[in-house]
Amino acid sequence: MISIDSNILLYAVRTFEPNHYVAKNVLDTILSQMESVAFTDIAINEFIANASNKRLSVPVTSVEQAVKQVNNWLSAPNVTVIRNSPQSFNTFVKLCERTGRTGQEIYDAQIAAICIDNGVTEFITNDKGFEKFTELRIRNPFAA
Repeated sequence: MISIDSNILLYAVRTFEPNHYVAKNVLDTILSQMESVAFTDIAINEFIANASNKRLSVPVTSVEQAVKQVNNWLSAPNVTVIRNSPQSFNTFVKLCERTGRTGQEIYDAQIAAICIDNGVTEFITNDKGFEKFTELRIRNPFAA
């Protein structure tokens, strides 16, 4: 199962981003194949928050437009949403302890824990903070 970070989702919809074409191509390919794709609820929420954040970029996407886009992605037959669970909290704590995560860095560990506990094997992101989570194969579509 594959999961996708919010940064890839954001690049995929922002046509003015330098990484737009690659992100959109990766996302379209993943959503059109047979392999299962799991969006964490956190990545969905981060996408909506960042897409609609007036401080991050112009033009800004409305919350309504962002939600419509998420619903479009979720309508793909191979897509599910995965969430935090009591087991994920235990995994999260272990990941934080093992990788020394503190402060804002803990959010990556939370996403990784949800993915690990839901059977995700590959995580697609441009965030180097995930590389220490060896339980997941990390793919950066922008890396050479």
